[in-house]
Amino acid sequence: MKNIKLNTSRKAGFSLVEMLVVIAIIGIIAAIAIPNIGNLNDSARDAAAKRNAQTVASVLNAAVAAGADLGTLTDGQSVIDKAEAGVSPTDGAFKGKTFTSGPIDDDEETKAASYLSWDATNKQVIYAGS
Repeated sequence: MKNIKLNTSRKAGFSLVEMLVVIAIIGIIAAIAIPNIGNLNDSARDAAAKRNAQTVASVLNAAVAAGADLGTLTDGQSVIDKAEAGVSPTDGAFKGKTFTSGPIDDDEETKAASYLSWDATNKQVIYAGS
């Protein structure tokens, strides 16, 4: 039988040049990705504000349909304040039930208020977030 010797003197691993190329590629990818991550945070905040505005509009319009009187609302902030406080119909099947959106984070209130308005003629909350 022949004795076969493997060449084990060769060291495994990456050369310095290969490592520098990999680090450069990772740097390029990071430079492209980091600005997009900032945009994702802004998009998430905007989506949360829109969801809150939709919830407020739905709750208050349901309360009006159930017979609640919302009184005089002047702007989006007053609409949100009314939804957070809760509204109860004075008569009908939902008398004594409270329609509320629950608390909304103060940072999101201002943004959500920009999507809401009050239509006094039709007595409804208008959501304008497209």
